[in-house]
Amino acid sequence: MDNLKIKEKKTKQSILTDLFFFFISPTLSAILLASCFNPKIPSSFCWISLIPLIASGDFYKQSPVKRFGCGFFFGIIFFALSFWWIGLVTVIGTVALIAYLALYPAIWLLAISPPFVNYQSTSAKDNLINALVIANLWIISEWFRSWLFSGFPWNELGSSAYKNILLIQLCSLGGVFLLSWFIAFINALLYFMVRSVFSHFTTKLFYLPKIEALTAILLFGLGFFYGEQRLIKDSAEDKALKIRFAAIQPNIPQDLYIPVDPEEAFLEEITLSRQTLSFKPDLVCWPESPFGIDFFASPKLLEPIHKLQEAHPFSFLAGSFKASATELFNVAVLYKSAGEDPQVYAKNHLVPFGEYTPFAHIFPFLRKLVPFQIDLSPGTEHNLFFLDRPQLKIAPLICFEDTLASYVREMTAQNPDLLIDITNDGWFKDSPGAFLHMINALFRTVELDIPMLRCTNTGISVWIDQRGRITQMLTQKEGKAVDCKGILLGETYWHHPVPTPYQKLGDWIVLLAFTSLGLLLVPPFSHKKIIKKN
Repeated sequence: MDNLKIKEKKTKQSILTDLFFFFISPTLSAILLASCFNPKIPSSFCWISLIPLIASGDFYKQSPVKRFGCGFFFGIIFFALSFWWIGLVTVIGTVALIAYLALYPAIWLLAISPPFVNYQSTSAKDNLINALVIANLWIISEWFRSWLFSGFPWNELGSSAYKNILLIQLCSLGGVFLLSWFIAFINALLYFMVRSVFSHFTTKLFYLPKIEALTAILLFGLGFFYGEQRLIKDSAEDKALKIRFAAIQPNIPQDLYIPVDPEEAFLEEITLSRQTLSFKPDLVCWPESPFGIDFFASPKLLEPIHKLQEAHPFSFLAGSFKASATELFNVAVLYKSAGEDPQVYAKNHLVPFGEYTPFAHIFPFLRKLVPFQIDLSPGTEHNLFFLDRPQLKIAPLICFEDTLASYVREMTAQNPDLLIDITNDGWFKDSPGAFLHMINALFRTVELDIPMLRCTNTGISVWIDQRGRITQMLTQKEGKAVDCKGILLGETYWHHPVPTPYQKLGDWIVLLAFTSLGLLLVPPFSHKKIIKKN
């Protein structure tokens, strides 16, 4: 009878332990990481956010299926907390997207096992190697997510530190992936430090993780020092470039079931533009077209703008559609003056299930996932816009292109002076979507030493300087920046962009991660001997 009670007690303990490591621990990690993207919560949680999830990987180190399951469950919770607002447009599509994105942390947790990670040893050397491997595998998974099936690189681990202006300067060296690597490395190192201390404590041996602690302190010290030096250098730079801009935020409602009156919406943007004349802007910017405007099919629409340009010369940049006999493009147009032909940039990266349906010609049922039935065509050129007053080269971006680091890097290879992103974001109402879009775009300025003007339909319209600082933001009462109407006016000065290591070398940190993982498979560097010995 006593043996039966003991057996029942052990069974209950086993169930509770499984419940903790399979559900509670991944959920805790997901909540900690997702909270870092909330502007009201400190981003310091990112430095410990992966620890519970790594603990689950450790607990299930002999069970690949459960490791994969834990990672997938973490991914479902984290991406659901991050991207639930996409469901305002398509619920089925959002569920499919979240399930797909959850595969990446699932595969990562599956991979952090032998021969890459040695959970048997508690030595300082193996703790450092384990942390290195875990960080390498993390950024490799993020790298695949950034381009596979057109890519969705939002809310990378590095992006969670957007509030730390000093540490985000590391992105000028190796992009967001370098910052993701740093955060993942610290998370893993902290876990193995605590694990080693606890392991030695249970055997009544004292262990002081000096090397691990010194490594963490050194990395933080170097990161803060580099960031401070970049900020000092920026304040000392000669601000040779300038522009007076007026970014129009018309706040035109976007709803599949409530049609917009195009004439009324257009007049709203004209009215706001007219109010900018007393400011004498060099550039008046409208957002990505929120109501299907086509300046090429209806050139008379430009007459009110051209009259304003004649009253006070300014360049006009706006979103439009452009149709050919067989294709429809989402474009940005720049009219430097009345009567001139426009400069045109066609959006290269279209939104999957928003502007086109991938594989719809093979699987027609996919079109049922989204309410939009028209496929746009992608542009093929990375052309710049050229202003005369003042003389500036502008890299135009449309919608979520400002969140694609590799694409913006290609654009800036032509040495533009300024990034301008025009976007709508109105489909997501007063949700976190617009804010997340903005902070994921913010890192392009640091990576490439180039400022960015974002002109949006419903928010958030901002000027971001070359160090990732938001220096101007359109807000209304109580600091509201989304779902509001207004004009962001600014006169801004900045230094000529200087090619950064990231601009020159790209995602070198990912190549280094692949190389170091490959070395671990070579016998002299492998964990296998240590594992067998233990």
